[in-house]
Amino acid sequence: KYPRPALDPVWLRDCCSWIASSYSLSPTDFPQFCSHVTSQFLQSSLADSTLPNTGLPQHIRTVKRARLTGLPCLVEIRAISDIGIGAFNLMNVRQNRMDRADLAGLVREDEEDADEDEGPVPKYPRGMLRLELSDGFTTVEAVEYRSIPQLELGVTPLGYKILLKDVQIRRGIIFLEPKTIELKGHQTEDHEVMQDEIFLRSLRRRLG
Repeated sequence: KYPRPALDPVWLRDCCSWIASSYSLSPTDFPQFCSHVTSQFLQSSLADSTLPNTGLPQHIRTVKRARLTGLPCLVEIRAISDIGIGAFNLMNVRQNRMDRADLAGLVREDEEDADEDEGPVPKYPRGMLRLELSDGFTTVEAVEYRSIPQLELGVTPLGYKILLKDVQIRRGIIFLEPKTIELKGHQTEDHEVMQDEIFLRSLRRRLG
């Protein structure tokens, strides 16, 4: 199902043991057992669950123009931003979202104001997403060459898995479009808790 990168046999053994004990399942119940293994794999950090140098080409960042041919390769989102929108604009939206979240927390603490509705949390404007993708060991930049509406800044979590199929590579950057990827979803908690910090750092770099 996910031919690249290769599963780490130690991780797989430990995962199977955990599933067997947690769900009282036997590997002979193959469909259900396999479903649990797949779920755990997609929630894992690929650095923990796969073997080095079995996914993306190690030299991918130096490729001038090519396609990622061969077997599909699973990667995870390590960072997400939008290069089609100004960093100052994104910074303002981020602050508005944080202020709204803080206000919502205060409203929940005060039952008298619990019925007040400040409206939906502001969404980030949409331009062109820039992602940092990793197979667990090799990291590469990617851009949204054609719109992929399922990916959304402020919504899509880090650790979200994407299966790459025959994607274009130009100057070490992967060009993403719906026909050459398969979105697998999920998230990795260890990465997701760092999302705002990583996003803020990227905005500050752009602002100088």
